[in-house]
Amino acid sequence: MIDKTVNFKGKKIALCVTGSISAYKSISLASEWTQKGASVHVLLTESAKKFVGKATFEGITHNKVTDSLWDNNSDSNIDHLDISKTADIIAIVPATANIISKIARGACDDIISTTVIATTKPVLIAPAMDGNMYDHFAVKTNIDTLKENGVIIMEPEEGYLASGSFGKGRLQDLGNISNEINRILGIENELKDIKILVSAGGTKEPIDSVRYIGNRSSGKMGHLIAEEGLMRGADVTLVSSSNLVTASKINKISVETAEEMAREIKTRVKDADCIIMAAAVSDFTPEIKVDRKIKKQSGKNLELNLKQTPDILKSIQKNNCIKVGFAAETENHLNNGIDKLKAKNLDMVVINDVSSKKIGFESDYNQVKMITKDGNISSTEIEPKRVIAGKILDELSKIIK
Repeated sequence: MIDKTVNFKGKKIALCVTGSISAYKSISLASEWTQKGASVHVLLTESAKKFVGKATFEGITHNKVTDSLWDNNSDSNIDHLDISKTADIIAIVPATANIISKIARGACDDIISTTVIATTKPVLIAPAMDGNMYDHFAVKTNIDTLKENGVIIMEPEEGYLASGSFGKGRLQDLGNISNEINRILGIENELKDIKILVSAGGTKEPIDSVRYIGNRSSGKMGHLIAEEGLMRGADVTLVSSSNLVTASKINKISVETAEEMAREIKTRVKDADCIIMAAAVSDFTPEIKVDRKIKKQSGKNLELNLKQTPDILKSIQKNNCIKVGFAAETENHLNNGIDKLKAKNLDMVVINDVSSKKIGFESDYNQVKMITKDGNISSTEIEPKRVIAGKILDELSKIIK
């Protein structure tokens, strides 16, 4: 069913289809986007044509399919360069391990790799392949390279694959892909020249030389907020305890402990227009860190004395800095979030339920409530964290204005 709230009228979308068995699903996307008003130009690799045909796409989109570097419609014989310049976005759906490898390495020996490497427009890639292929170190390295260079990756889903096995490799839900395309096309530089400081990840508080107190935060939410800020034109600094790959244009500062995070934020908040504390900072840390491994002794328990860590947000006294905090709650979500908003003098608090295994820590999905200083409350559905990041920055943009 077509989502009537999405309107692609006047937009040009280059839909690149490669030789995955899920190539047939791209027909639905081409049809949907065309009906929503987009001019969809389809590019097919030779392998893709083994699964889907030119005639189908041309009948749906009313545009000629480009499937060769040499058989072109324009007099200049460089249709792929024209598409790379005029398309508002290039979407590779589905993307095979082969095309991912080519783009990551800079190879351009087919219509899609050449078009992508020649463009300066946003590129979205939705991988689809067997689970073992997706988990291969070479594929993961190539995907990390693409992420570092600003390519939007729509991670595949877990499920039963064409091979009959169960794993992560199924093409991302088509509705999520369309929503992400819509979101990207609607992004403007409303945060241009705004300096945003973001924290991400869970801190690690050392007990001895090998053990630490930590939490399950992956850092995904904070990293996606940083990426979203960058897409909207902001100057982004990310203080993170996570080893997630980050776009090279984001100034990433790596930390481990709450003390290190507090020190780095205190140094950098002086120049920030806004701070978003998405990190899960430990509230307590051992009073004493032992510089060796504590040996287990028969019949004896280990007792730890803990002290409170610095309250980073509460300590920020810069009056003209917009402060956004996160409240990871397991109960009384709304009341606890409002209390945090007031106690730490925040401009907005983002509340998420970390008791649900479907969202929050370690998940690719989240659901949040956002409360602003003026009392406005807004909620999201269970959605990909990238979408949630966009909605958080939508609210932030309203505050900045």
